[in-house]
Order: sequence, then C-alpha cells, then structure tokens
Amino acid sequence: MDILGLPLHPLVVHAAVVLLPLAALGALLIAVSKRARTRYGSLVVALAVVATGAVVGARITGEDLNGGTNAAGILATHVTYGLLTPWPAGALVLSSLLLLVAGRSKSRPFLLTAAALTVVSALVSIAIIVVVGHAGATAVWGART
Repeated sequence: MDILGLPLHPLVVHAAVVLLPLAALGALLIAVSKRARTRYGSLVVALAVVATGAVVGARITGEDLNGGTNAAGILATHVTYGLLTPWPAGALVLSSLLLLVAGRSKSRPFLLTAAALTVVSALVSIAIIVVVGHAGATAVWGART
C-alpha cells in the first residue's frame, strides 16, 4: 500500500506513535482524578479508539510492507512487538471505558479495579509503543552513535 509512491506504513506509524501515548497519558490522568474523569473521560476513550485504529493500521501496512518475508535481527523485534501492540491498545480502550462506567457507579471496589486496569493497560501501551517504535527506527536508520 502506498500514497503517491510512498509506502503508507511510515505515514500511519506516526499517528500511532503520537496518539497511543497521548491516549495512555490521558487514561492515567482520568484514573487518578475524578474531576478529569468527569471532564475528559469521554475524550480519552475516543482518543484511545482512534489510537487503536492507528495501531491496527500500522500493523496492516507493516505486514504489507514486509511482504511476508522472514525478518531477522532488530527488524524481527520490530515485527514481533508490532504484532502485539494492538492488544494493549485495545485493552486501553476497554479499561478506560470501564473506568467511566465505574466512575458513575457507587461501588468503590469497582472503581478501584477499573482504575488499576486502566493504569496497567496505559503503562503497557506506552512501553510497547516505545519498544516497537525504537526497533523500527533502528531497523530503518541503523544504530547511530
């Protein structure tokens, strides 16, 4: 897949690399602040949905760019983590949505559980996007010292 002769993967990746950490940071904020959850909770969930779409798009275009060849070295790391990245992104959507529901309930254990799940999915999302992005950049540009 390409646009004007340029592979689509590098273009889509930039959306994923920006939007997923932004959604994760927003999720961390709504997990710890009732005021932020009330004010920005729906926006964070919507952003997480869009970020997950960008991650899935990056995975699809990456598979197309790779062309089914066996990757080796740092590219193999990039491919492996790239295949896993939609899962924590999807978990971020579900956990932040669950957090909004829990915030409207009267059950404190439900709220704390939803907040904990949101924090974990946000931190894993940030970690995996950093690892996959770094591996991809290193595969393309090489190790610069």
